[in-house]
Amino acid sequence: MQTPKPSITCFGELLLRLSPPGHQKIQQAKSFEANYGGAEANVAASLASMGHNSQFITRLPDNTIGKTAKSQLAFYGVDTQHIQFGGERMGVYFLETGTMQRNSSVIYDRANSGMATIEQGMIDWDAIFENTQWFHWSGITPALSISAVEVCMEALTAAKRHGVTISCDLNYRGKLWQYGTSPAAIMPELISMCDLVLGGKDDARIMLGVQFKDSDGYDATPQRIKEHFPSVKWVATSLRKSYSASHNSIAGVFYDGENTYHSPTYDMPTMVDRVGGGDAFMAGLIHGMLSYESDYQQVINFAAAASCLKHTIHGDISLSTVQEVEQLAAGHDAGRVSR
Repeated sequence: MQTPKPSITCFGELLLRLSPPGHQKIQQAKSFEANYGGAEANVAASLASMGHNSQFITRLPDNTIGKTAKSQLAFYGVDTQHIQFGGERMGVYFLETGTMQRNSSVIYDRANSGMATIEQGMIDWDAIFENTQWFHWSGITPALSISAVEVCMEALTAAKRHGVTISCDLNYRGKLWQYGTSPAAIMPELISMCDLVLGGKDDARIMLGVQFKDSDGYDATPQRIKEHFPSVKWVATSLRKSYSASHNSIAGVFYDGENTYHSPTYDMPTMVDRVGGGDAFMAGLIHGMLSYESDYQQVINFAAAASCLKHTIHGDISLSTVQEVEQLAAGHDAGRVSR
């Protein structure tokens, strides 16, 4: 019997996304488009599109919405066999998509969701990590509740015990940290157990208590995080410039403790959907680390290109293949018809 390929395990909340059509404001909407996603689920689905054996761990309500969400993720090739059912409801977020000078806006409706009420012992982490090569989580999960923090610690402790490589996208969400504990009181202990961290300057300052020099730009973030957390092996950040809600640029920086690597900058003047761009970047980092050994320049180039392509795809999830991303990263002409 052939041994299954080691998997990438992602853990977090799967959400129902409701959006007014086009660029309508919520006050105008007479209907909402439904999509499913969430930071860690987006990473799992992106990696599946790149040909990886990815699985997603979450807790969903045992009803039609929860079961539909699970089937939608499975449709993208993600292994969903270890998803748990329980809790009162599924987390929801409303996305009002901005355009030009009007910003996009998110309203969360996640209180008492299956993931917010998850508890230790509900997931058999030792069984999951027996054949896991890489574990990914984000700072969104510990923002949900104290019990979610405890499950994160439970997962990370088991991952370390099994020798699994661990990554985290800091993903600060100020609207979610509402249960009376600051992220800086929670996140440093969790981050100290990680191998790869992705985060921006504000994420690092607010969530980790990282101090910056007055002369530090945003591209200094990886080095400063590494200085504060020497046990972390690699740190990356994405550099986004927002000219309007429809026009951004994206680039990336990777730091290995000795050298800093910068990707090219991609101009994105007519974005289709910004949501999930950071998750595609994270998926690109994981793919790069597993595929390009210690060629960190290629790793960060791939991550930035993967993020750029996500902005051309509607919904939370990137569906780009490795070939598509590598072609863009290699500088091939964009926008041509492939025949």
